[in-house]
Amino acid sequence: MHLLIKALTSLLLCATAPVWASNVMLIESYHYGYDWDKSYIAGLERTLGSDYTLSRFEMDTKRLPPSEFEKQADKAFAAYQATKPEIVVLGDDNALKYMLPRLYDEPISIVFLGINSNPRHLLAKYEGQAKVTGVLELPLFVRNMREISMLLGKKNIKVKVMFDSGVTSEIAAEYILRQYEQIRRSLGIEINIVNAVTFQGWQREIAAAKPSGFDAVIVGLYQTLVDSEGNNVDANQVLSWTNQHVEVPTFGFWDFSVGKGKTAGGVVLFGESQGQHAAELVKQINAGADASTIPIQIGRQGRAIYSASEMERWSLTPSSRWQNID
Repeated sequence: MHLLIKALTSLLLCATAPVWASNVMLIESYHYGYDWDKSYIAGLERTLGSDYTLSRFEMDTKRLPPSEFEKQADKAFAAYQATKPEIVVLGDDNALKYMLPRLYDEPISIVFLGINSNPRHLLAKYEGQAKVTGVLELPLFVRNMREISMLLGKKNIKVKVMFDSGVTSEIAAEYILRQYEQIRRSLGIEINIVNAVTFQGWQREIAAAKPSGFDAVIVGLYQTLVDSEGNNVDANQVLSWTNQHVEVPTFGFWDFSVGKGKTAGGVVLFGESQGQHAAELVKQINAGADASTIPIQIGRQGRAIYSASEMERWSLTPSSRWQNID
């Protein structure tokens, strides 16, 4: 009887205990030194906790030229084969674009995060054993336009939106342009979207903002800008130069671009919340959910943050909805 009770107790414990994935692999489009990656990795690690082992591979596509992307994807796939994870997390557009064709027929679950483009075409093209779900990352353009208009105290404002020429920037710019066409009349706002390739081109656009009649500049992404010799320009240098030379108020779409010596504020996306959201999907899958039955989700809405010192510089007073981060 004692042995029977012991056996039944063991079976009960096995039935109720969570089935932890021994290994989760993150394939980053970019690199850990990039603030966005640092933020979402922190969200992943904090939410997954010590019950998961998270290995990482950096594709480094913010700093490497596009000609190297396929090679980086091959290296990432080799790392996957060596690691043999149960779940793979793909961070941002390039990881999904280059890794799904390599992973789609593997016996794994895939969770993506930070995706700006509509992934459904890619998922339909590469349909195999892998079960896929994830979290989209969409710039909060309309909310930013409304908030900036109220902040400036003007209805008919002219805004320059600055991006680099990276894949994510091109996708985000297309999304914003579609949004703009839908709301341009109701908001009475004029925008000009710039996809700069070089730092010199970026500098010319920033310098021309005020003379060209723009009321504000929104700094999107700027991490793939190159100098005259084709070398990647440090992102902090770009943001610092922009802050020092811009002659109209600047705002941002992402949290890492806001702060003293950066942009004044914005309704921003947070990498940490994307990481948390993706980690929650990993936990659902690990608890037995089929990833392919979990709907693709839009990341949790951002919030308005500001730098008090930068707002003071432009003599602007944000409403109580905005959070000071200085």
